[in-house]
Amino acid sequence: MDAGLAPYPLIRHLLDAAAMALHLWDAYLSENQRVGIAEGMGLAGELERARAVVGLCAGLHDIGKVSGFQFCSWHGSQHLSAELAGDRLQMSAERFGHDVAGLHGVKNVLADLGFAAEADVRVGERLAEVVGGHHGRFHRAEDGVAASFLGGAAWARQRRAHAAAVYERLGAPKAPEVFKAPAAVLVTGVIVLADWLVSQEEYLRRRQRQLEPSLADHFAASQRDAPGLLAETGLTRVRLQRQEFAQAYGLSGEPNPLQRSVMEELREAAGAGRRGGVLLVTAAPGDGKSETALEAERILSEVCGTQGYAFLLPTMATSDQMHGRVAQALLRQRGAEAGLTLVHSMAWLNSAYADEDLAGQSVLTCDGDEAGEGSGRAEADMRPQRWLRGSKRPLLAQFAVGTIDQALMAVLPVRHNALRLLALSGKTFIVDEAHAYDPYMQALLGRLPNWLGAYGVPVMLLSATLPEPVGDRLVKEYLQGAGHKTRALARQTFPAPYPAWLNVDALTGRATAMSPARRREQAGVRGLELGVVVEPVVHGGGGGGARARLAVIERLLRPVCEGEGGTALVVCNTVADAQETYLRLRERFDERSHEQGGDVQLLHARFRARGPHARGHARAGPPRSAAAAPDRCRHPGRRAVP
Repeated sequence: MDAGLAPYPLIRHLLDAAAMALHLWDAYLSENQRVGIAEGMGLAGELERARAVVGLCAGLHDIGKVSGFQFCSWHGSQHLSAELAGDRLQMSAERFGHDVAGLHGVKNVLADLGFAAEADVRVGERLAEVVGGHHGRFHRAEDGVAASFLGGAAWARQRRAHAAAVYERLGAPKAPEVFKAPAAVLVTGVIVLADWLVSQEEYLRRRQRQLEPSLADHFAASQRDAPGLLAETGLTRVRLQRQEFAQAYGLSGEPNPLQRSVMEELREAAGAGRRGGVLLVTAAPGDGKSETALEAERILSEVCGTQGYAFLLPTMATSDQMHGRVAQALLRQRGAEAGLTLVHSMAWLNSAYADEDLAGQSVLTCDGDEAGEGSGRAEADMRPQRWLRGSKRPLLAQFAVGTIDQALMAVLPVRHNALRLLALSGKTFIVDEAHAYDPYMQALLGRLPNWLGAYGVPVMLLSATLPEPVGDRLVKEYLQGAGHKTRALARQTFPAPYPAWLNVDALTGRATAMSPARRREQAGVRGLELGVVVEPVVHGGGGGGARARLAVIERLLRPVCEGEGGTALVVCNTVADAQETYLRLRERFDERSHEQGGDVQLLHARFRARGPHARGHARAGPPRSAAAAPDRCRHPGRRAVP
């Protein structure tokens, strides 16, 4: 802000936020989000009325600043009238957050406006919670604020005057009959985003220097500015020009049976309810599950009204790789202007973020805490806007690739989780390696589909080894969020066929599987023969001759280590057997010294956590052979040694 000018009036900031919230409704929210908010307000089919209520919530978000908050800034308090400034001593005796002050102050304001007079009293309480939660943390009514902090009658009149000005500019919207929690969470996310967008320092300075003569003119200017602000941040939605399968993903040949089945059969399975669903895709590694998911997203986004997708994986390394693949797929579909972000804690090291100009615009907030076509070529072309690289913002992009933990924070009691739910609820949600998480992560992974089910978001779970109970539980969590009763779901099961896909419709709970004909085709394409030969061996040192355990292992591994090449795994029953086997194989087949990092590696549970011995075995690259314990010695594809 320009300290040489009068402070930017609060009422103008409120009108800025209201105008931006209306534009976010029109240009950023997906169809399923708008429908979900309207239905959560009891306004199904009345989207314009729901839009106005969202604008009002945004326009009242900082009403709590008409309080002792004004005395936080000496420069600002100098411009208060004598009547307001006279309460300085008692109002500044205690300090409270203006969000908590807004939670309490907005109730009386709404009553004075007659906004919630005929509605359920819980509507006013919910709207107050939304206003109180606009800094990322929801507060309860019992989180009290001293009456002196809100000021006397003069301050109450100012709050009413600010609220009335916003209310009139929005056409005096009528209160909804209900205001359910899932809808309130999304509205809070919209308010947070609108507030951040219109609080950018450069924007505020420009408006501060060119104040319009009337509030009506100011609001009209704010509405004209909103599209440009949204575009500058990289949040403008882009419609892809869909290409044929091979062209879209840079592949040669035709789609495999699994992919063809999705293209031909999924649309009918997804139904016409437009309320989302869960798609399980199970197939072996290398069967093209990622391309299958992206092809399914084309269909589900159209059926369910979502825009873009979030592709989440277990690790940063797999996320980096998938980010490059998604970038190239978007470029092939004329998506160069689309917002694509990499979402994990070390994303700044990725080449897509290798930009000298990483510092985005400052966002001014009251609490001060917001501060081959080779893959490299694709990542550079798809570099996200500076604003999207800021803290807590990357998931807001139309397309996001990252680690699953970034999405799971949406259902944890962390700050700005509502913003993450806003970001995820407008996209198709894709989780790769859905089986690869510990019990704690699986519990959180169940809570997230529960929320996404309430928003009608299509969810895809990809896995090569998805246990049936895990898949069944995740589907039921989703359906519970979509409104299905727990008792009814307890009588159902949703086993995932393999290799195949299974779609469960959110509206009806109907499960539709990939057709048997396509399943047989897919199984035939990926069919492998595994030969297992069991040979008796003699344990113990000294005896056995050619049948001695180590002699048999050495004979079986000789073609791998000396002739045909490849990788072998030897699994032993005990640590002692593994150590003995390792020494023998290193002596026979490893020409390099152990210190140089030979081809033979040893792994067992008795290594020290630190030290040269442990470090010597923590290197990358596949070994020719390895000895491990416990189990039994086995050479894949040739013979098994009991």
